[in-house]
Amino acid sequence: MSLISDLAQARRCAPSTALVVHPAAAPGVWALESALRFAWERNASCVVAPSEITITDSTRQLAERLRVPLFTVGDPAELALELAATIADTEAVRCRLTARCAVLLGERHRPQDIVAVINNEVPGVRVVLVAPDGHVLAGKAADSRPADDSRQVRVPVPGPDGRPWAELVAHLSAGSPPWVQTVETILRVARAPLTAAIAHAQLSVAHQASKDRLLLEALLRGGEPEPEDPPTPHIMAGPVNAEQIARETGWHLDGSHVAVSLRPLERETCELDAITPGLIAAWQELFPHLPLIPRPRGWVTWFTGETAEPALLGDLIRRRLIGARIPIPMATGIGQPATGIKGLRQSVAEADLAAEVASRGNESSVELYGELGPRVVLARLPLEEIAEAALVLLADLAADPRTDVLVETLGVLLDCAGSTGQAASRLGVHRNTVLGRIERIRACGVDPDAPEQRLALHVACYALRSTRPSK
Repeated sequence: MSLISDLAQARRCAPSTALVVHPAAAPGVWALESALRFAWERNASCVVAPSEITITDSTRQLAERLRVPLFTVGDPAELALELAATIADTEAVRCRLTARCAVLLGERHRPQDIVAVINNEVPGVRVVLVAPDGHVLAGKAADSRPADDSRQVRVPVPGPDGRPWAELVAHLSAGSPPWVQTVETILRVARAPLTAAIAHAQLSVAHQASKDRLLLEALLRGGEPEPEDPPTPHIMAGPVNAEQIARETGWHLDGSHVAVSLRPLERETCELDAITPGLIAAWQELFPHLPLIPRPRGWVTWFTGETAEPALLGDLIRRRLIGARIPIPMATGIGQPATGIKGLRQSVAEADLAAEVASRGNESSVELYGELGPRVVLARLPLEEIAEAALVLLADLAADPRTDVLVETLGVLLDCAGSTGQAASRLGVHRNTVLGRIERIRACGVDPDAPEQRLALHVACYALRSTRPSK
């Protein structure tokens, strides 16, 4: 950068410098054109002239012909000082950039807006906020591609509980060590606003979920309060009031409903309140217009309308849950279609029973109440206690090296009312294999043909099969 107050100085400017013309050196258009020619001769990068000089067409044509960029500013001297300060102290520029970003980041309250500040203010940098599973939470997904480590900066972002929640990933167009350090500093400044933003979002979801739970419970009870219930400020005792609030909330209460109940598998140990905000957020990505309402053992929602058909919903939910960002395996129960608020109560009760059956498995599954039949009664059995008693009752069978195969065969045989052919077909083995296993079961002191023992044996096998750990 070279500030000239006399055209003679332009003859001595170094190549690749910005030639800043002081108003005293350019009293007319002819002087500016001379400065352009000197800049071209000295291979200067550009000419900066005072805006008080009227730029004629001939001057523009000369600049284009010489291919010398021409800029006009109000005060060339002030610009020269700023450029000199910037060139002399790049650290001050980086500090000013960091300070500006800190101010703007503190004014944003959504992760998308926080990431946008960095992308807009920091030149040559593209930033994304990425979840541990690789899902892009904010920023452009294309910018999450792998990059050269020397041009990539990663800063972990803790969640409200202090544990890792996401990661800020910055891709730099230039990778000098001071610039990388500056970008890392800005990303670290962004961590606190991001943590505050996710905490605020989780609190909002948890607060709304709590209100929805109280409203749903009042609706399912028909508005009749229970003595142990705490006072609910927004829900009165009358059923009309609960129904009115539900309608104002946007819940569909008319028409045909099919309830869906979600709950963790029984082998999963988790705090439902802790995972509710994340689960609701993931559910809203799958079904944006359906509320997911927490209940004592899980969550419930319902589909309304002609398309609410259990089998179709079962296929839909299976497909959607496969790729959903839900951290634990979920069991799903689907009720039968029913009409109106009374029908919704019935469908929710059916979905809860179906989910209870589904939760006894070892992997995520979807159960339809209409396909379970009387089996739903078994969902309420204390299986752990029954399994302990069954191990005593079937001690010799439990001691057999092939106990799992024999218990499975006995259970399926009783499921098929003693038909060895049907049992073989369900187990995928030859009928003679089933007969051989039955003889081995009899050798352990168990008679599957004894009428007075069949019910107890059937329940014992069901409990053992349901509580058997996954392999």
